[in-house]
Amino acid sequence: MAMEKAASPDLPPERSHPLIPWIAAVAGGVLVFLGYAGYNQFYLEWICLVPVLWAIRDQTPARAFLTGWVAGIVGHAGGFSWVVTLLRQFADMPWPLAVLVLLLLAAANGLVFAAWAWATRLLSRDRGWSVVWVSPVVWTAAEKFLPQLFPNYLGASQYKLLPLTQIADVTGILGVTFLLLYINSTVYVVMEGIGKKENAVWKPAAVFAAVLAAVLVYGAVRIGMVDKAAASAETMAVGIVQTNRGAGDKHVDQALFLREHQELSRDLVKAQPLDIIVWPESVLGMNLGSREGVLPASLLGDLHTPVLFGAIIQTSEHGERRLHNSAVLADKDGRIIGTYDKMVLVPFGEYIPFGDVFPQFYSWSPYSGRFWPGELIDPLVLNNHALSVNICYEDIFPGQVRMLMQGGQNHLIPEAIFNLTNDSWYGDTIQPLEHLVLASFRSIEHRRALVRSTNTGISAIVDPVGRLDHRTAQWTRATLSGRIPLMQGRTIYGILGDWLGWVCGAITLAGLILSFRSARRPAGAGPPRKKNRKSRQ
Repeated sequence: MAMEKAASPDLPPERSHPLIPWIAAVAGGVLVFLGYAGYNQFYLEWICLVPVLWAIRDQTPARAFLTGWVAGIVGHAGGFSWVVTLLRQFADMPWPLAVLVLLLLAAANGLVFAAWAWATRLLSRDRGWSVVWVSPVVWTAAEKFLPQLFPNYLGASQYKLLPLTQIADVTGILGVTFLLLYINSTVYVVMEGIGKKENAVWKPAAVFAAVLAAVLVYGAVRIGMVDKAAASAETMAVGIVQTNRGAGDKHVDQALFLREHQELSRDLVKAQPLDIIVWPESVLGMNLGSREGVLPASLLGDLHTPVLFGAIIQTSEHGERRLHNSAVLADKDGRIIGTYDKMVLVPFGEYIPFGDVFPQFYSWSPYSGRFWPGELIDPLVLNNHALSVNICYEDIFPGQVRMLMQGGQNHLIPEAIFNLTNDSWYGDTIQPLEHLVLASFRSIEHRRALVRSTNTGISAIVDPVGRLDHRTAQWTRATLSGRIPLMQGRTIYGILGDWLGWVCGAITLAGLILSFRSARRPAGAGPPRKKNRKSRQ
């Protein structure tokens, strides 16, 4: 009997201990966050999911879901460790409770891993589809459609490998994620094939090598083309102010907070002529009866230079007082020539979900703001140049930035992207770099320069290829200046959006429907479908 069991190819491989799959899941989660931005061991992301694929290879889909969830919780707990600092410093939360909140957030975002593991196992088992392409298709669909409080696309880990990331102007950041999953799946299948001594083991490796070569060639060609276009484009001289004052400092001494922005701006203007100076998010509080008018010259420091700055704007609309987290563009004479109100608000920070229906929620959470989301998506116009503006973590949402890049009612396609941010909430952690890296992919997706001004860093000028060379350190007082190209035209991604995510979602949904229909087929309804053993996971 023992010999028959060992010889049967249909039986799952023996495991030395039932904890080993869970250990493999934990190991995969550790590799995920070590390979991500902040820890920067990007090469680990090429193999981070191999242990998880191995762990679920002979499990039921339900058990695969739990295994993937463990990997996701570990990965997000390590990558989002800054949440503890946030809650400890700014909510005065005891550390055990802060850690619990981190784990809850990691569990919520970790559902991407869980759904991926479940669907990958189900489709490779029931449909006989190869894990080589099932795994990247399912993951890309999950990244696209599963909601996350802080989206953190796996592809962002490769931000230093510019030839690899340039496909984002066609596929968006999802394409880079797809490629990473393709690498992981290929490595897993090749290792499995070598272990089983299969003759065709190198076929998927050869196909992958061809795909990777095509991606790298495309990247090299596009970098040259974009650099050439940027060199010949009209430019705008920008200056960025970073006072190294956190959000709390503004409330302690508003006059000092504003004065330091003015002083650093004067230093910038004295050093060189500038077309625009950019201040961070929520530098000022303003009570505006309308979105027009002239600001006092002293408010902006008598700079005689256009300034784009963050402000908390209070207005009276529809008979009620409303607060907006806004960006205000004033010309050299202080005349307001455009405003943008933040549209994607931070839950529990800038509003409480369902707080409009149940206002008492705000009395239960006194630290939560009560802001109204913006409605207008038109770019701001300076000297006949359209500028797309977003605020805070809006720049990590590809769909939001793409909507703003459509040009609004007048279809004025923006020539550059500006972001005003306050990352001081997160302390001296890896979060500011994670934020910058995620934002940098908007430059590649739309082939536009990205100007980011932050209170405490990291401020940066990202070029249309996605380079992060021109930036400040975090938690330092600094200024930054440079000339950005004002680019024209639209990319394939700018026109089609997340088409890759929709395609992967459709394939995944079709496969799941077929699997569920097959599971419901009554006995004797027809001959069983043949499965290709080599394509099984």
